[in-house]
Amino acid sequence: MENSIENKTALIIGGSGGLGKEIALTLAKENVNLIVQGRNLEKLKNLEHQFEKIQSIKSNQPKNSITLFHQNFTKNENNITSLNLCVNSADILIVCYGPFLQKELHNTTYEEWESIVYWNYTFPGQLISSALPSMMKKGFGRILVFGGTRTYSINGYRTNAAYGGAKTALCSLVKSVAAEYGKYGITCNAILPGFMETEYLSETTKEILAAKMPRGKLIPEKNVGEAASFLLKNSTLNGVLLNIDEGWMP
Repeated sequence: MENSIENKTALIIGGSGGLGKEIALTLAKENVNLIVQGRNLEKLKNLEHQFEKIQSIKSNQPKNSITLFHQNFTKNENNITSLNLCVNSADILIVCYGPFLQKELHNTTYEEWESIVYWNYTFPGQLISSALPSMMKKGFGRILVFGGTRTYSINGYRTNAAYGGAKTALCSLVKSVAAEYGKYGITCNAILPGFMETEYLSETTKEILAAKMPRGKLIPEKNVGEAASFLLKNSTLNGVLLNIDEGWMP
């Protein structure tokens, strides 16, 4: 089936925790073969135990393959060289990693500019460029990245302009890939989540962010994971910048 991702291979960058982990668990239940990269070895081991539980529930059903690898990245082309084998074998590329920076422009250093732009735009762009040739040959590909709140268009940001600018550029890249490579059976979409319930936030931060949301609650990671699966399954959804923010406005 055109929209089926069952038995396809998904490479998830930044999948050991948070949103990446939730997407990995969601796809594991849908019989997608997984290659999950993470920087935290302890979290990867915990994820392995969760995968084992999912596999045990399947009883007589075919088991999907799951590969976990621990790798810290540095800002150079070796990032791509070390991932090329995984990228070339992947039918689905999901890039979850992208550090956030909240800082006023007059206090943002050169190193911070370079780092934020690299990880949130250049790095996923490099991965997409590497993944496209093999996807074109297969006539199938699914690419999913993550933008920031309100980065679907040009907006001003008082305290996170560097991050917001990089994520806006990433959204432009999504539209570019969709326009040029859809004819090869490749889709490229982005999810733009609002404030999410995640392990990386302190309880104090959770309370502050929840108060800003329309319902006074943070968005469960599970909801975003289900939306990711929905986008990956639908070949007609291409170039989508999906806001999952409950209509939040600053």
